[in-house]
Amino acid sequence: MGHCNARARERICPDSGMAHVVRTGVAENLWVCIDCGGRQPAEGSCIGCQHEMTLDTRDEQVRELMRDVDERLARQRESRYRFLGVLVGMTVIFGAWMVPGYWGLRGRLYPGLPIFADQWIFMALIGLGLSKVLDKYVGKKRFPYLDLNLKIVD
Repeated sequence: MGHCNARARERICPDSGMAHVVRTGVAENLWVCIDCGGRQPAEGSCIGCQHEMTLDTRDEQVRELMRDVDERLARQRESRYRFLGVLVGMTVIFGAWMVPGYWGLRGRLYPGLPIFADQWIFMALIGLGLSKVLDKYVGKKRFPYLDLNLKIVD
Protein backbone atom coordinates (compact mmCIF):
# COMPACT_ATOMS: atom_id res chain seq x y z
CA MET A 1 0.00 0.00 0.00
CA GLY A 2 3.04 2.28 -0.24
CA HIS A 3 1.89 3.75 -3.55
CA CYS A 4 -1.44 4.98 -2.16
CA ASN A 5 -1.79 8.48 -0.83
CA ALA A 6 -3.49 9.71 2.33
CA ARG A 7 -6.92 9.71 0.70
CA ALA A 8 -6.87 5.93 0.30
CA ARG A 9 -8.15 3.89 3.20
CA GLU A 10 -8.94 0.26 3.93
CA ARG A 11 -12.30 -1.07 5.02
CA ILE A 12 -13.96 -4.44 5.40
CA CYS A 13 -16.11 -5.50 2.47
CA PRO A 14 -19.46 -6.48 4.02
CA ASP A 15 -20.30 -9.31 1.62
CA SER A 16 -16.93 -11.09 1.58
CA GLY A 17 -15.36 -10.03 4.86
CA MET A 18 -12.08 -9.22 3.05
CA ALA A 19 -10.22 -5.94 3.29
CA HIS A 20 -10.04 -3.90 0.10
CA VAL A 21 -8.88 -0.44 -0.84
CA VAL A 22 -11.42 2.33 -1.29
CA ARG A 23 -10.00 5.31 -3.11
CA THR A 24 -11.59 8.71 -3.35
CA GLY A 25 -10.22 10.84 -6.15
CA VAL A 26 -7.52 8.29 -7.02
CA ALA A 27 -7.55 6.01 -10.05
CA GLU A 28 -8.44 2.46 -9.03
CA ASN A 29 -7.40 0.99 -12.36
CA LEU A 30 -3.62 1.28 -12.16
CA TRP A 31 -2.72 -0.77 -15.23
CA VAL A 32 -3.07 0.65 -18.74
CA CYS A 33 -2.95 -0.82 -22.23
CA ILE A 34 -0.86 1.25 -24.63
CA ASP A 35 -2.67 -0.17 -27.67
CA CYS A 36 -6.25 0.77 -26.77
CA GLY A 37 -5.93 3.09 -23.73
CA GLY A 38 -8.04 0.80 -21.55
CA ARG A 39 -7.41 0.65 -17.81
CA GLN A 40 -7.79 -2.31 -15.52
CA PRO A 41 -7.14 -3.08 -11.86
CA ALA A 42 -4.68 -5.95 -12.37
CA GLU A 43 -1.58 -6.63 -14.42
CA GLY A 44 -1.88 -9.01 -17.34
CA SER A 45 -3.35 -9.04 -20.81
CA CYS A 46 -5.74 -6.25 -21.70
CA ILE A 47 -9.40 -6.98 -21.09
CA GLY A 48 -10.50 -4.76 -23.98
CA CYS A 49 -8.17 -5.60 -26.88
CA GLN A 50 -6.38 -8.73 -25.62
CA HIS A 51 -2.95 -7.08 -25.98
CA GLU A 52 -0.60 -9.29 -23.98
CA MET A 53 0.89 -6.62 -21.74
CA THR A 54 -0.40 -3.77 -19.61
CA LEU A 55 1.81 -1.13 -18.00
CA ASP A 56 1.80 0.33 -14.49
CA THR A 57 0.61 3.95 -14.48
CA ARG A 58 2.41 4.63 -11.21
CA ASP A 59 5.69 4.60 -13.19
CA GLU A 60 6.71 8.06 -14.46
CA GLN A 61 8.19 6.63 -17.67
CA VAL A 62 4.90 4.89 -18.50
CA ARG A 63 3.02 8.17 -18.13
CA GLU A 64 5.60 9.89 -20.39
CA LEU A 65 5.10 7.11 -22.94
CA MET A 66 1.33 7.65 -22.72
CA ARG A 67 1.79 11.38 -23.38
CA ASP A 68 4.11 10.67 -26.33
CA VAL A 69 1.60 8.24 -27.86
CA ASP A 70 -1.19 10.81 -27.47
CA GLU A 71 0.94 13.55 -29.06
CA ARG A 72 1.92 11.31 -31.99
CA LEU A 73 -1.69 10.32 -32.61
CA ALA A 74 -2.79 13.97 -32.35
CA ARG A 75 -0.23 14.98 -35.00
CA GLN A 76 -1.45 12.22 -37.32
CA ARG A 77 -5.09 13.26 -36.80
CA GLU A 78 -4.24 16.91 -37.40
CA SER A 79 -2.47 16.04 -40.64
CA ARG A 80 -5.44 13.99 -41.90
CA TYR A 81 -7.92 16.71 -40.90
CA ARG A 82 -5.82 19.39 -42.59
CA PHE A 83 -5.67 17.38 -45.81
CA LEU A 84 -9.41 16.77 -45.70
CA GLY A 85 -10.05 20.45 -44.98
CA VAL A 86 -7.95 21.57 -47.94
CA LEU A 87 -9.70 19.07 -50.19
CA VAL A 88 -13.16 20.25 -49.10
CA GLY A 89 -12.17 23.91 -49.35
CA MET A 90 -10.89 23.48 -52.89
CA THR A 91 -13.98 21.50 -53.89
CA VAL A 92 -16.33 24.17 -52.52
CA ILE A 93 -14.54 27.04 -54.26
CA PHE A 94 -14.07 25.18 -57.55
CA GLY A 95 -17.74 24.19 -57.36
CA ALA A 96 -18.72 27.82 -56.77
CA TRP A 97 -16.87 28.76 -59.96
CA MET A 98 -19.31 26.54 -61.89
CA VAL A 99 -22.39 28.28 -60.48
CA PRO A 100 -23.85 30.70 -63.04
CA GLY A 101 -23.55 34.28 -61.86
CA TYR A 102 -20.79 33.61 -59.32
CA TRP A 103 -18.24 35.80 -61.07
CA GLY A 104 -20.70 38.67 -61.47
CA LEU A 105 -21.73 38.41 -57.81
CA ARG A 106 -18.09 38.35 -56.81
CA GLY A 107 -17.55 41.62 -58.67
CA ARG A 108 -20.58 43.28 -57.06
CA LEU A 109 -20.08 42.13 -53.43
CA TYR A 110 -16.38 42.87 -53.34
CA PRO A 111 -13.90 43.74 -56.05
CA GLY A 112 -11.79 40.60 -55.66
CA LEU A 113 -8.04 40.40 -55.40
CA PRO A 114 -5.49 39.91 -58.17
CA ILE A 115 -4.38 36.41 -59.17
CA PHE A 116 -7.48 34.96 -57.46
CA ALA A 117 -5.90 35.57 -54.05
CA ASP A 118 -9.36 35.96 -52.53
CA GLN A 119 -10.27 32.48 -53.78
CA TRP A 120 -7.12 31.03 -52.21
CA ILE A 121 -7.94 32.78 -48.94
CA PHE A 122 -11.49 31.36 -48.98
CA MET A 123 -10.10 27.86 -49.61
CA ALA A 124 -7.68 28.22 -46.73
CA LEU A 125 -10.37 29.54 -44.37
CA ILE A 126 -12.76 26.71 -45.23
CA GLY A 127 -9.97 24.15 -44.79
CA LEU A 128 -8.80 25.62 -41.48
CA GLY A 129 -12.34 25.86 -40.13
CA LEU A 130 -13.17 22.28 -41.08
CA SER A 131 -9.95 20.92 -39.60
CA LYS A 132 -10.57 22.76 -36.30
CA VAL A 133 -14.19 21.55 -36.11
CA LEU A 134 -13.15 17.96 -36.82
CA ASP A 135 -10.40 18.11 -34.22
CA LYS A 136 -12.75 19.49 -31.59
CA TYR A 137 -15.70 17.16 -32.16
CA VAL A 138 -14.18 14.02 -33.67
CA GLY A 139 -10.60 13.88 -32.37
CA LYS A 140 -10.33 11.85 -29.20
CA LYS A 141 -7.31 11.21 -27.05
CA ARG A 142 -6.33 7.63 -26.31
CA PHE A 143 -5.55 8.55 -22.70
CA PRO A 144 -8.08 11.27 -21.72
CA TYR A 145 -7.43 10.58 -18.04
CA LEU A 146 -3.79 11.78 -18.28
CA ASP A 147 -3.46 15.49 -17.53
CA LEU A 148 -0.73 17.91 -18.62
CA ASN A 149 1.26 17.32 -15.43
CA LEU A 150 1.41 13.57 -16.16
CA LYS A 151 -1.04 12.78 -13.36
CA ILE A 152 -3.84 10.27 -13.70
CA VAL A 153 -7.22 11.90 -13.12
CA ASP A 154 -10.71 10.44 -13.23
